[in-house]
Amino acid sequence: MVTRINPKFNCKVFLKDKADMKLLKSGTRLYGQFVESTGSIFMMPYRPPYDCLPWLGIVNGKTGHENENPLLMNVYIDGDSITTAGFVGKQHFEGPAEIVYKSAAYARTPFNNDDMKTLWNKTVLIFGAGTGGSKIALELIRAGVGKVILVDFDRLDYANISRHEGDLFDVGKPKVQVVAERIYRINPAVQVETYTEDIFDRSFDEINAIFEKADAVVAATDKTAPQLQINEFAHRLGIPLIAGGCYEEALGGEVFYTLPGEKMPCLACLRGGMKQPEQKGEIDYSTASGPQDYQGQPGLHAAVDFVTCIEIQICLAILLRESKTSKLTAMLHLKRNFLLIGGAMAQGFYRFRKPFDIFYQPLNGPKKNCVVCGEFNPEELLT
Repeated sequence: MVTRINPKFNCKVFLKDKADMKLLKSGTRLYGQFVESTGSIFMMPYRPPYDCLPWLGIVNGKTGHENENPLLMNVYIDGDSITTAGFVGKQHFEGPAEIVYKSAAYARTPFNNDDMKTLWNKTVLIFGAGTGGSKIALELIRAGVGKVILVDFDRLDYANISRHEGDLFDVGKPKVQVVAERIYRINPAVQVETYTEDIFDRSFDEINAIFEKADAVVAATDKTAPQLQINEFAHRLGIPLIAGGCYEEALGGEVFYTLPGEKMPCLACLRGGMKQPEQKGEIDYSTASGPQDYQGQPGLHAAVDFVTCIEIQICLAILLRESKTSKLTAMLHLKRNFLLIGGAMAQGFYRFRKPFDIFYQPLNGPKKNCVVCGEFNPEELLT
């Protein structure tokens, strides 16, 4: 006799859209998690990155492994309906499963359908999965971007968790793994590609192959040298670039973007003529030599996010720049591509005159002598 599961328990199968019902073929493994506090069993046919979630069920399968995994379930498909039979603990149950589509996340924020389709088919290459990069990646996929490529060779440390999307239980993992796992828990249908090494150590053709997948590139690193490398590859391949960062103690920051082919200055034009503050030493976002010299204020994560959130919206505007309905695209302007953003404590720092002082810094360009986008001739160095 079948003992039915407690009515508070429910099984849900997550799919990107109705077309993904085709993924539920006989023998397909379903991955997921049992959330005891809500009695929900979530399953999906998309393989998780880094095996962050276990295998919970199999479509039309008789696996014989019930004793090894108390949540391993057989899933049966009949048209558009799904039923399950399996175990929670030692209790056997069977019953229907609810299908949850990606669109459920936008039920109360019904964005333009054409724009959502556009974003789902876009790929963003993000260099840096730290404070800014982790935030950017998660917000882009929440907005509907369908694929992200993450590049970062650092691992999460205890000092990072006060301002990172990861937490205490992620310490020691590669930062790209932490972000990839978070993405999967928000939308498991998103494609995530990760690199845990400096890809610029690879061959020229391999680097090109990674960049060529992207519709936009985000330089979320905290050093100028790698940002300039990223700029060079992106510009040569005609890929829009967004670069952001924060100044000393995150008192302020900047967001720069360039659209190759639009007669806009590239990042090398900017860095060649202006010197910006850059972090040095052991204290993050500071030139302080030690804790005794650090004068930063609480709320560093919020201060960084203030800059990062602007970067995210500019990135979305670039991805949607061909849209006839997106209002985000109105912010894109050939002469306004360098934004300086002052935070709560910005008054008197750098070029900021008051708290939350935000303005576009005019730029001239492309510069004729720029080695990336100008008319620079390297043979002139030999004469």
